[in-house]
Amino acid sequence: MKKFLHDHQNLPTELPLLAVQGAVLLPRSQLPIPINELIHLEMVFDMLRTHQMIGIVQPVSAHNITDDDASPVFKTGCVGKILDLHEIEDSQFVVTLKGICRFKIIEESTSQDGYRQALVNYDDYPLDCVEDSDFSFDRPRFLKALEQYFRVVDINPNWQEIDKTSNQKLIAALTIVCPLEAREKQALLEASTPKEQSQLMMTLIELAGREGTSATCH
Repeated sequence: MKKFLHDHQNLPTELPLLAVQGAVLLPRSQLPIPINELIHLEMVFDMLRTHQMIGIVQPVSAHNITDDDASPVFKTGCVGKILDLHEIEDSQFVVTLKGICRFKIIEESTSQDGYRQALVNYDDYPLDCVEDSDFSFDRPRFLKALEQYFRVVDINPNWQEIDKTSNQKLIAALTIVCPLEAREKQALLEASTPKEQSQLMMTLIELAGREGTSATCH
């Protein structure tokens, strides 16, 4: 029997948005985000007093962005619940979010306090409400490709932890930590199901592994 983690009906339909270049949040994953702007810190404090949730989105363009609050963003993001806020040095904060559910932006606006916000809809991602769902997956092939990919990008992983991690959590973690292009991460975020995400991740790391090997041979 499927275990439901939450109900879409209980999630806020209006969210403050935090645009983070090159970073995505996925359901059931955690993501620490530096807070460098005063308006974003005020937004976090406002949410701590209400539903404690923030929508994480990516800017569409990675070039010449001087103000992420003014740049166009992808229309799919993920709502995160604030787990922790701490100061790492004078006036420098990090907020840690836990991914709850992906959403589609219906309409953007600006809050009365000046930060970005949007009306959102969660209907496209019903499986985000279900606890870890199993799916068929060629894990041996994936791990072989992942080993080659890690060599190419010079990552030294903890294979014991990887072996203990479920398929769904592994794909989510790799989406967050791997040095993929912003549009590749966005495509993984927008994949409808964990199985689709795993298939896309397999394609991306196999391609990167082959390209990396080819480059070192020339």
